[in-house]
Amino acid sequence: MTLPIQTAELTDNSSVTPLVSVIILYYKRAETIRETLDSVLRQDFPNSEVIVVDNHSQDGLAELIHTKYPRCRYIELPKNAGACAGRNVGLRAAVGEFLVFLEDDVSFASPFELSKMMAAWRDHPEVQVLAFQVCDPDTGKLRLREWCHPRYWRDFSESEFETWWFGEGAAAFRREVFEVCDPYYEPLFYGAEGDDLVIRLFNEGFRILHTPHVRVGHRASEQGRSSERQYYYFTRNYFWIAYKDFRFVDAIGYLLPKLMMMSYFTVRTKAFRPFLRGIRDGITGLRHIRNHRTPATPAAVAYLRDLGKWRPNLFVRLARHKVAPQL
Repeated sequence: MTLPIQTAELTDNSSVTPLVSVIILYYKRAETIRETLDSVLRQDFPNSEVIVVDNHSQDGLAELIHTKYPRCRYIELPKNAGACAGRNVGLRAAVGEFLVFLEDDVSFASPFELSKMMAAWRDHPEVQVLAFQVCDPDTGKLRLREWCHPRYWRDFSESEFETWWFGEGAAAFRREVFEVCDPYYEPLFYGAEGDDLVIRLFNEGFRILHTPHVRVGHRASEQGRSSERQYYYFTRNYFWIAYKDFRFVDAIGYLLPKLMMMSYFTVRTKAFRPFLRGIRDGITGLRHIRNHRTPATPAAVAYLRDLGKWRPNLFVRLARHKVAPQL
């Protein structure tokens, strides 16, 4: 059942306050979900709905929501359908003009983040996606692990710029994005699903803006982040994304750096078995997604190359991974 879009007067004399839908994907992170929900519900923005999608955790979240957070709309899935499908369930349930996706271990840094987000939308009507600044929730400092933007973090972490990356659980979208683009590609299940969506966004001429003044804290729960899970899914999905979203030459250009990165992480952590399984299933699974290919347009590829001109050199990127490994 859809919910009516509520309206309220803006304090800056705008005619109406648009509805913002905050979608929280949950899977067995009871130690962090309260912080996430508290940060959302204390926002000063006057018109929002909160949707919690539970990927079949069976850990008492339903009772917590109904007793402590009755304002939230709770949706429990009959099985763990993966990050992509879970977000899509929340997306289909949402009715807001603007959509915010948070993970269950991500919280807003202040009560003013939704208001700052709406100010960013007003200042940048040409932008369809906002990538939030991801920080340590205790220190407020930038989390290098989540810095995947094509800019040197020392020079640009406090600047607005167009980017090719957003954290899937720390971003906001205009609804028009999902009226034009298909939602998250569910066969990926988990891992690098944002890479696939970014290509489809760029195919439509949409743009992503890094907005450092909209800040979230990531407590980085270890639940669901085992080496087995991450090394397998990311490796497999990089093959699928390369095949699905690019033509041959551009696919090689996308895939080889990703495999080099995963090889580096694998040697560092000795997670050889899931990495090799990811390669195997990445290759053998290509036949199953043949009919789902949506190769990047020449304009999208050119835009990616333009963004890549700002990317720091390999040694700078390796130094970041040494300090804060992405996996």
